[in-house]
Amino acid sequence: MSVVLQRFTQPVSIIGGGDFNPEMLGLSLEIGQDLIAVDGGLNHLTLGKHFPKWIIGDLDSAHNTQLWVDKGSKLAHFKEQDSTDFEKCLYSIEAPLYLANGFLGLRADHTLASCSLLLKRSDKNIILIGKTDLIIHVNETLSLELEVGTRLSLFPLQTVLGLSSDGLKYNISGISFSPDSMIGTSNEVSSPKVEIRVKNPGMLLILPVYCFSKVLKMYKASALF
Repeated sequence: MSVVLQRFTQPVSIIGGGDFNPEMLGLSLEIGQDLIAVDGGLNHLTLGKHFPKWIIGDLDSAHNTQLWVDKGSKLAHFKEQDSTDFEKCLYSIEAPLYLANGFLGLRADHTLASCSLLLKRSDKNIILIGKTDLIIHVNETLSLELEVGTRLSLFPLQTVLGLSSDGLKYNISGISFSPDSMIGTSNEVSSPKVEIRVKNPGMLLILPVYCFSKVLKMYKASALF
């Protein structure tokens, strides 16, 4: 059974045990000042520099948890093994936006599990932030301002129908996307305003990590925070 540990009204930053970009974590913490360490993500943090409000997971990878608890961090030990530690975080922490660092790269299985959670928890607003790319889920309609020439990839986790697009080199209107047939990698932004409309959940949008501020602006425009 899922238990909500805390509800936040502002974005939160999350750190997982995978590869991450320290500069991007710093930018995340400027926006989501409340930090959540997901199991082994705690090992990326430095006492005196970082302060995780919560340490969450099955805690089989986190080191020296008591040191952090002594500094005021709260510990949430979930013993169930039916979900990943990332999912444990998502069902136990409520926030308008999750800035998730350390969930891409290092291990392919963890990367795929994180991507699958974007679909499974499409009710949540999550930005997966890696060293070179960021990934979000397209919830039917998406509107972004991006620089012309920006690499933009679409990857379906299940069958998704492209209804229309504006501002892309290759239009997606009428295309049935599926992971075993048509995918949408290496598209390109052709005009500063990009709009994408799809039918059915399951479409991931992949952008270079330098587009973080542009993606963040989209969520702000939605008055989430």
